[in-house]
Amino acid sequence: MSAWCPRCDAVRPGRVACPACGTPLAALEAPRPPAEPELPPPADDQPVRPAGPSRLRVALLVAVLVLGGFAFVAGRSGARPAPAAAPATTTPATTTTTPDPEANLRELGWRARGPRDLAVTAVSIRRFVTRDRETAAELTLRVHGLQPGQELFALQGLRLLDLGGGVFSTPEEEPIGDQPGTPATPTGEPATYTVVTAPAPRLDSLAAIEVGRLVVVRPRSERIDLDVGGAWPASRPLRTVAPGSRDAVTVPDGSLGQGQGLPIRVAAVLVGAGRAVVALDAREAFADVPGRSLPLTAELRAGDRVLCSRTVVLRSDGPPTGGLVLACPTRPVPRLTVGVGAGVQALRLGVTLER
Repeated sequence: MSAWCPRCDAVRPGRVACPACGTPLAALEAPRPPAEPELPPPADDQPVRPAGPSRLRVALLVAVLVLGGFAFVAGRSGARPAPAAAPATTTPATTTTTPDPEANLRELGWRARGPRDLAVTAVSIRRFVTRDRETAAELTLRVHGLQPGQELFALQGLRLLDLGGGVFSTPEEEPIGDQPGTPATPTGEPATYTVVTAPAPRLDSLAAIEVGRLVVVRPRSERIDLDVGGAWPASRPLRTVAPGSRDAVTVPDGSLGQGQGLPIRVAAVLVGAGRAVVALDAREAFADVPGRSLPLTAELRAGDRVLCSRTVVLRSDGPPTGGLVLACPTRPVPRLTVGVGAGVQALRLGVTLER
């Protein structure tokens, strides 16, 4: 097996340490198999048929951690504290199109406002057939009013209602940190996410969408200062920097109870070739806690300037990885600051979207 050395900036044989410099290696992530194409849902009177058959180095750093531990998936941005809650209000919006009973895509444009300037727009909903031959629906939502850099993990109390006030479809919830919710997936467009639910009837029967709370990552409230003065190499290999005496912080996490937190440690710091690389070790956070998941978020700053940020969900029951890597382009600077946060919080919304 081959792996990548972030210091030498080269692919090396083995999977533990670089034979040239001794730096922990980052395993190369296997490419994902191509996704099977989705089939359009059948008409209601027909049975459902099965579906038919950078920069490389920065991508590798973002995809894997340079040390052993537990698993993480999917990066996201972090959250900041929200002001005090205010009473929620509902603001209906007009649909952008007249629903077609046979359509597999329906444009919605429904918008509702909640407390703290939060608002949600239901952009559209579409039907498709899954690999398990089930007719599902993908709901696209746009969230307004979150703090800069704050992203959505899940929605609590999500209900899709039909014209008679009954259930159109019931989205499943799963635990994320200490909060349950229906997972929301970023689309790549600003503040836009998708939610999948199944089974899904004809789209023209959807009449309203209820959203109770928004599950977001906790703020990056803890910081670690790094002294990275001295010469930065203009090319590889990168220079290893000792993190210093204060190389760890305890990050508050509501799932552990009042006054408790998670230990997060700086495992490695590398600078040079126009970038800074910081690896965070979160293995102690999972000691004797099988089956746990934990959102971990971090950003790297030079003064008041955010160089880059990343959020992952660590899982104690997955492949061996145990933290997060920040790989940020930057010119040489004397000091860097790592901001760290962990866990999630639920922001009250309490709105109904309807036409």
